[in-house]
Amino acid sequence: MDATKTIDAQVTLPIDLYQALAQQAQAHGNSISNEILALLATMLGHNSTELTKEFADWEAASDEDCSCSYW
Repeated sequence: MDATKTIDAQVTLPIDLYQALAQQAQAHGNSISNEILALLATMLGHNSTELTKEFADWEAASDEDCSCSYW
C-alpha cells in the first residue's frame, strides 16, 4: 500500500469486535489499524473477484437472450 495515497479515517467499534481485532492483530504481529486494513483489503479483493465473475455471467446471459437484429 502506498502510504502517500491514504486518508485518515475513524471508526467506532463495539468492544467485543475491537477485542477480537486486537487479539488477531497481536497473533499476526500487526497493529490494530494494519489488521483492519489487511482484513478490508482481503475482503474487497474477494468481492471484486466475485463481482467481476457475476458481471461476466450476466453479460453472457444477456448476450444469449438477445436475438434481436440491429440491421
